Amino acid sequence: MSALWESESFRRVAGTVWRPGGTALTVRGLELCRSLCGLAPGGLVLDMGCGCGATLGLLRQAGYDVMGLDRQVQPQAVSAAGEGCGRIIRADMGRLPLAAGSIDGLVCECVLSLLADPLDALRQCLRALRPGGVLLFSDLTRRDAEASAISAHGRGLGQNSATSAGAQPEGADAGFSAAQGTGASCMEGARPAALWERYLRQAGFQIATYEDHSRALVELAARMVWYGEPGSGGLGISGGCSCSASGGGRKYGYGLWIAQKERA
Repeated sequence: MSALWESESFRRVAGTVWRPGGTALTVRGLELCRSLCGLAPGGLVLDMGCGCGATLGLLRQAGYDVMGLDRQVQPQAVSAAGEGCGRIIRADMGRLPLAAGSIDGLVCECVLSLLADPLDALRQCLRALRPGGVLLFSDLTRRDAEASAISAHGRGLGQNSATSAGAQPEGADAGFSAAQGTGASCMEGARPAALWERYLRQAGFQIATYEDHSRALVELAARMVWYGEPGSGGLGISGGCSCSASGGGRKYGYGLWIAQKERA
């Protein structure tokens, strides 16, 4: 099965931004990174899963030094990174080939749900960040009754407010394995928001804030239906990064987190 982002209809809808919320959500995340965690222009920021380079272009415009990483290097990403001021690395997103403490910021948008072990990937992200470094993380969340039962003692599911950095939610990972994702679909790797937060804390991050942007997912799915993407009827989309509002009895949302590595 070919990846969704390779389909002509998906690219008509999403252009070069292959995730819910588009560049507007990335801009929002960068504003939070600056205001809450002090990620100042001039810092080195890695876009993990850079695709066609839309986020790389935003980062450059905001004054950051940029690096992109993906399993497949798109020509547009090389152009977006810019000559002499950016680098594109072809590598497995689950194995970051970066020295410890080498970057100031890391952007990870709709990527971790595709990885076999997102918790391990988050630990690698923490290792690569300098003390005080910042992670902008957004991904699919599970919001159905089954997921709610699994996360009954957790926080963050379907909330708009900032999440406290309190105790670990009991039972939030019951029924979910840290190595659950198959890489075939972000729907298969989606977790309840409370579980994503648990992974962030287990990896060593301090969560600065969380925002629910599920509306962006609904809007993307609706546009996919309008353009006639095969399998997208009823807000269910199949293949590749299968972002949709519902499917297979499950309900999905989309969350944005800003997290930080402890300062030295």
